[in-house]
Amino acid sequence: MNYEKIIVELLGRIQVLEEQVAMLMQEKNQASEQEVNKITTDDIRQYILELKRAAKNVGKPFIILKSGDIHKELNLKSRMPQVCNAMRQSMNEGDTVLHTTPSGNSSTIEIQYNV
Repeated sequence: MNYEKIIVELLGRIQVLEEQVAMLMQEKNQASEQEVNKITTDDIRQYILELKRAAKNVGKPFIILKSGDIHKELNLKSRMPQVCNAMRQSMNEGDTVLHTTPSGNSSTIEIQYNV
């Protein structure tokens, strides 16, 4: 039996399988990224509303949210303007902007929401 030939053939098959696995992983990552990027401003507003409800349920009078934290918690990529817009849209009378920037779209925007 020619073991060397068999080993070379098996190594070739392994290489093909490794390439196929790498392609599948890349496709999976792209699909996952597309799902994250499908998040709408309304989805972010709903997330903020849930955070406000949770704070109210534990008896807090208010909650302070920071745009960078929301962006990170939702695992978003390059969606800071969308997060900041959702935060502003989620404000009610009596809520306070604690920190903003000239652009209004920064990871440091902080708003205190009364719950």
